[in-house]
Amino acid sequence: MTTDRSAFPDPMEIHTHLDDHVRGQVHAKRYLSVAIYNHYISKHLPEDSRKSPQHLLLLGPEGVGKTFLVQKAAEMLGVPWIHTDASSLVQPAMTGEALQRITGALIQRAGGDFGRAQKGIVLIDQLDQCRRSVPGPGDPGMAVQDAILTLMDGIVMRHPEAPGQALDTARLLFICCGSFPEMKTVVLDRVDDDRIGFQSDEEATDDDGEQNITLNDLIQRQDLVTLGLGAELAARFGHISLLDPLTEQDFVHILGRMENSIISEKKQFWAVHGIELTFNEEAMQSIAKMAIATEEGARGLHGIVERVLDPIDHRPVELARAGIVKIEIDRACVEEGSEPPMHKGNDASEDAGSGPEALEMLLGEVWAQLQPQTGQTINAPIPIDAAILAMPLASIEGTIRQLEMSMGRLGLSTDQDRTWRSLTKKFSGEGLRVILQLLARAQQAGATLAALCEALEKSNGDMVQALGSL
Repeated sequence: MTTDRSAFPDPMEIHTHLDDHVRGQVHAKRYLSVAIYNHYISKHLPEDSRKSPQHLLLLGPEGVGKTFLVQKAAEMLGVPWIHTDASSLVQPAMTGEALQRITGALIQRAGGDFGRAQKGIVLIDQLDQCRRSVPGPGDPGMAVQDAILTLMDGIVMRHPEAPGQALDTARLLFICCGSFPEMKTVVLDRVDDDRIGFQSDEEATDDDGEQNITLNDLIQRQDLVTLGLGAELAARFGHISLLDPLTEQDFVHILGRMENSIISEKKQFWAVHGIELTFNEEAMQSIAKMAIATEEGARGLHGIVERVLDPIDHRPVELARAGIVKIEIDRACVEEGSEPPMHKGNDASEDAGSGPEALEMLLGEVWAQLQPQTGQTINAPIPIDAAILAMPLASIEGTIRQLEMSMGRLGLSTDQDRTWRSLTKKFSGEGLRVILQLLARAQQAGATLAALCEALEKSNGDMVQALGSL
């Protein structure tokens, strides 16, 4: 029996899409593309021809692109996906609120459509934090692994909001992630390392065009068992891929050429004020070196760029009114924290719509949007950053949801969830900017959503006091 695949991308198309968003990681992109293709195509095969679900395990240090790969693949396919930590799956909560929140979040991402949610992807992170630590029963790591197995093998969940519909977790695609830094040592202990030279995926072809052996070629499920995973869970992974650490060249590429990089975001923000923001090559190389030193991967770039721009980030309106049209970030700005070179324009060279008049018009529009309309009052108990004020209202809610998930929304206790829901119900429309600002400030302080809820509870809902205590 043949399957009509005209509406579904093949593995090469998925791989090409990932190439546009993630640098390197050839092995991971190849196996992710194949795993996704096989998973969704198998749903259209006859029941007796379907293979058992073959889930994917992505290994590698923080910030090398594991989560981002899954996000971009899900966006391409238009399927909902959620991100949760393995530690949130500890039994016995599996049969209660924890599982309800996970499946509920997937249904919410699907817009309440159970059929679409059934095509979803569940990303379980930090699997290496749930390894076997003690022999015998009662091991907390094995309890988490058993919970993941329960999810993969299938639980049919019904939700109070839609009692006539159900979600079967056995039909979802699970992608697990973890750092497992000892993997190379384990593989070396198992094979004859005198005969094998390990290389990254991008270095796997020598000057004569021949393929050399990489560590990814040698990883086996038994290596996962050696590192503390149960044999049953290890057997559930059809593909295992170890991502390469990012190099200085990778970081420079991410900063200067990747879509939606932190530098691109900053350039867009300053362009709104009629100012061109540039980073020269030496500045990006210095940022890349700092990112390597933090060992946070690509995630570390955001904080570094924020610190570099700290001397001017509060001055966009002032500088625009002073006639500044260009700001250049160089190595001294990055390494010494000095104020960047600035250039003034002249009336003849200013582009239409980028001068002081355009800025005043923009500020007027933002202010007008914040004013009460049709009897609605907007409560802004904390100062709102200019970047959040400039965001289109249509994108605010989605950004809030992403921040909530990244800060651990699925891990909230019942009381914490009640506190958060009670607060967010007070704001709608333009007032959502207050919630986004609150989350952004808490994230900058390194706080989880649970910690923010606790702080809000202790301060009786006073946002300023809560943020001050984080």
